[in-house]
Amino acid sequence: MQKLYEFGATLQFGLVEAIDAGRHMLKVNIPALENMHTDWLPMLTAAAGGNCFYSLPDEGELVACILDARGESGVVLGALYNQSDTAPAQSNDMWMKQFSNGTVISHDRKSGEVYIQTSGTVVVQADTVLVKASDITLDAPSTTATGSLLVQGKLTYQGGMAGSGGGSAAASIAGTIKVKGGDVVADGKSLKSHTHPDLTSGGNTGTPN
Repeated sequence: MQKLYEFGATLQFGLVEAIDAGRHMLKVNIPALENMHTDWLPMLTAAAGGNCFYSLPDEGELVACILDARGESGVVLGALYNQSDTAPAQSNDMWMKQFSNGTVISHDRKSGEVYIQTSGTVVVQADTVLVKASDITLDAPSTTATGSLLVQGKLTYQGGMAGSGGGSAAASIAGTIKVKGGDVVADGKSLKSHTHPDLTSGGNTGTPN
């Protein structure tokens, strides 16, 4: 005959008073149980196997717990918004992760916008990165490419161009160069307006003035 067990569990609300970040566990103060201090309780997470998710509340944060009948063991279900910690958005179309340092990662499923804001550095590390879009804007006072840059379409620039050479020529262009409304100047010598001294019929011209 199968043995009968008596189970009992209660839903309780309390404030986080200690955090074990390595074990993903919390100690919670339960005001409704005469400010009882729980033992270490594991906190639920979205996944903990091959696919992992890691996030912990702060000390003083309001959480919901399931405790056994004696309050000796249980689990933290998650945190709750309240008058002190209010929701950062007011839309059921919004998914958001907001951090205490001001970093925000959000997605609006209605507009399709994915938004990332941070005062720190964003690092994307991969063997290959492919970005596809109908239009891309890089809005920054300075942009650096540390390797070779290949532009397969037309290159248009509006703020001028400056550069210096590596081991050989500073620029090497295979094809025709057309200059419209301007000039080509090499070491102060104008292609359009320079003159040559000592020009004699049938002779070679001298160095441009």
